Amino acid sequence: MDNGRATMSNSEYNSYAARFFDIFKLRDLSMPTFFLPGNHDLGLGEDVSFSLEAPTRYTSHFGPWNHKTTIGNHTILFIDAVALVEEDIVRADRGFSYDNWPAVAGGSVDFVKRFAAHEHASPIVLFTHIPLARPLDADCGPLRERGTIRQGHGLGYQNTLSNEASQFLLRSLGPSLIFSGDDHDYCEYSHPLPFSSASGSATVREITVKSFSMAMGIRRPGFQLLSLISTVPAIETLTQLPNSPPSLLDTPCFLPDQLGIYLNVYLPFILLSVLCLLAFNVQRTLAGGNKQAQRQPDVSLRGKHSEPESCRASDDYELYGRSLGPSVTEDTDEDHVLPLPVTKPAGPGHSSKVRGRSSTSSHSWAFYLLGRRRRISLSLPCSMANGEVHEVGLIRGLFSDVVDVAWPPLLAFCVAAWCATHV
Repeated sequence: MDNGRATMSNSEYNSYAARFFDIFKLRDLSMPTFFLPGNHDLGLGEDVSFSLEAPTRYTSHFGPWNHKTTIGNHTILFIDAVALVEEDIVRADRGFSYDNWPAVAGGSVDFVKRFAAHEHASPIVLFTHIPLARPLDADCGPLRERGTIRQGHGLGYQNTLSNEASQFLLRSLGPSLIFSGDDHDYCEYSHPLPFSSASGSATVREITVKSFSMAMGIRRPGFQLLSLISTVPAIETLTQLPNSPPSLLDTPCFLPDQLGIYLNVYLPFILLSVLCLLAFNVQRTLAGGNKQAQRQPDVSLRGKHSEPESCRASDDYELYGRSLGPSVTEDTDEDHVLPLPVTKPAGPGHSSKVRGRSSTSSHSWAFYLLGRRRRISLSLPCSMANGEVHEVGLIRGLFSDVVDVAWPPLLAFCVAAWCATHV
């Protein structure tokens, strides 16, 4: 886990681990799963932020620190590289070599020595969180995004094992393939072996596996696929091949460039959408200005204190009906006391609605009910004293349109993200 070494309560750690297993849950529960501790699981060195309970918590949730298994006629070794680094520092300070060093019981050095004391005919695949040492100018190959792996250390981390620790692993185990992590980026490097390995090679490839997360300073996360062949056919049965086939094959598997998708797909479409909305609102604003200019001569003819017809209709209704809100009135024999129906004024200069953003002055409906004539009038306040229809400005209209266009995809994205991480 990313911060399993931190000081926290048992309940918080249990929730943290449950979240991890929920993300990487397997549909087939019978499939074996193996874990390897790293510096974020156990903590490297001493610091007040590192929990003393981290090692026991790790074993209770993920298994032993050092362990081995056999898969496809291959021996898979999982080494606690964090403990190896800490023991290697103590060994070097006391001036011991690995041959005469009294290994810590149950530690990584003791595990390797006990394993190497027996003969192993099957190929060995070594897993270590921290990469092995290599020259400063070592190239990681074309699949690495940038830089290389260099020796260095700091609070809670060490980039590579020491030269002595690396040679101890190579000499004691003679692995056919090495997998490491910690660096987050891909790296492939071949280490020279002190002797030929079980496969007969004088070198061994080390693959530093990419991080599975896009938040680790890389553009394309990934993982590594390892295929193990349990039975290798005899060479005489494979006359079409010049050499015997390898017993293990591996290949990197890269995930999509999520940041590139955001920058190269989402962002251009967002900008294009905003530009379209901006052009639409500019056109609306210019059209509204032209209508207002056409409306000015008609307003001047009416006089300085003239009111628009819609407002006068509302005033007349106030005189006769004594109300500016929605009302229902009965027709009497004297129909002349009722206000005349208000209709939409003709002409573009008196439009009561502009692109759905304008205020309408009033509406009236006349009908017969129970043999008598009825009328319903809905009066709305005029938006401006001179009768000009109020229009939303450019910035406000653009903001409103952006909100209207953006919330459905954002809601869909949030729902999809939640379903992907919880369902």
